[in-house]
Amino acid sequence: MSGACALRGSPSLVPWTGCTRSRDWSPSRTRGRCTSCRGWRGRSSRPGTPVGRTQSSAAQSRFTSSRCTRIRPATSSTSVAASSRSFLLQVRGSSGARLNAKDPLPTIASREEVEATKNHVLETFYPISPTIDLQESNVYDVEDNTGFQEGYPYPYPHTLYFLETASLRPHRFQPDQLRAKMILFAFGNALLQARRLYGNDAKVLEQPVVVQSVGTDGRVFQFLVLQLNTTQLASNEGVKNLVWVDSDQLLYQHFWCRPVIKKKVVVEPVGPTGFQPETFRKFLALYLHGAV
Repeated sequence: MSGACALRGSPSLVPWTGCTRSRDWSPSRTRGRCTSCRGWRGRSSRPGTPVGRTQSSAAQSRFTSSRCTRIRPATSSTSVAASSRSFLLQVRGSSGARLNAKDPLPTIASREEVEATKNHVLETFYPISPTIDLQESNVYDVEDNTGFQEGYPYPYPHTLYFLETASLRPHRFQPDQLRAKMILFAFGNALLQARRLYGNDAKVLEQPVVVQSVGTDGRVFQFLVLQLNTTQLASNEGVKNLVWVDSDQLLYQHFWCRPVIKKKVVVEPVGPTGFQPETFRKFLALYLHGAV
């Protein structure tokens, strides 16, 4: 992967000619419901957190270790622009809740594996432009902004969390769209961190930057890890960036608000059924990565 692209309806990477062009997205404020309540429509995949640039000044400690981390209780915003071929692309908008750490995450792929990506040929839709379905608006303030003040003691992005709360199907992303949004914001946060550490010049990074992401509606989970190996995005040649994705992992099959009773016998009690502990172990493993 030498860059990232966005689908319709997500805060997007967009072309630039004279000024930065981007699009803001405001999701529904409706709240989610359980799978047996009226109005539930199956899997949901679009975050229902309102877009905003305001962040809480307080951060809550989650665990203590040699790699102490903190998480923002409010939504966090990200803004970054990157040149790719003849375009200036920008990631901008709410990136959900963000877990930050004092220390960077360890790299996933070794130096040999990173060098081996030079031989990988990226897919292309030529002659279709990858920005064909992106809407444009003029934004004249181009800046790299993590949403955190200078000197914040937890400067390294660890994990981004996208929670789906929309209960109506038209307000949701499909799972593949949610995964594209996760890649987009993980890439944006990794690029910001790389520029903070190594400057704005396009180069292969001495130490790759790793950012994780989790997307869920509380029932279906999407897990993602991105390793940024290079900021050279103008060409498909050379070292590539890497993404690992674990898709559509069920935490449970159904959740009953009321017991299922047949012939005066409780067949299904209130609560979740078909619990999958392995999904929670994956969630916990990403949360504790780099701390234990």
